[in-house]
Amino acid sequence: EEEERKEFVKIISSNNILLLQLIDDILDLSKIEAGTMDFTFAQTDINELMEGICRQMQEKNSSPDVQILFTEKADQCVMYTDRIRLSQVIINFTNNALKFTPKGSIEMGYRIEEAKDEIYFYVKDTGIGIPADKIDKVFERFVKLNSFIKGTGLGLAICRVIVERLGGVIGAESKEGEGSRFWFRIPRSEKIEK
Repeated sequence: EEEERKEFVKIISSNNILLLQLIDDILDLSKIEAGTMDFTFAQTDINELMEGICRQMQEKNSSPDVQILFTEKADQCVMYTDRIRLSQVIINFTNNALKFTPKGSIEMGYRIEEAKDEIYFYVKDTGIGIPADKIDKVFERFVKLNSFIKGTGLGLAICRVIVERLGGVIGAESKEGEGSRFWFRIPRSEKIEK
């Protein structure tokens, strides 16, 4: 009786968390689409930002079989961007990688593409991968690759809209059974017209 009650409470509270997440995500998406989501631009130290995200993710990671690493970076990189929105995309990519990577590694990194004056960011994993027929759909809203894995199915749609607002492009490549790479590139010196 007591056990059963505890179990119900657990289910309710975990559903509450998911509902709140869903509401947050829907609000986020509609705000971005309506152009009312605030973007706050400032000089941002990318190495510091990525190191922080990597540490945060290492703490969150409960699997001893998965390593999270920040592997590729420039000696220094400071860009004028929205720190919070940029973090949101990288964290989302990494969270997804964690859900679908039972063992191996999740590597995040970036490189400066001088010729285009862009920065290419990526998160790649050694996870289960995404079927070829689904890869094009992952950035659409409410698309869930696996209905057993918690999430709202909106995270990547939000990432797409954020990256587009930052003047960039987003994409993914994957091989089933071998892993995935989610990436985006954004202009290095973006000054967005409000």
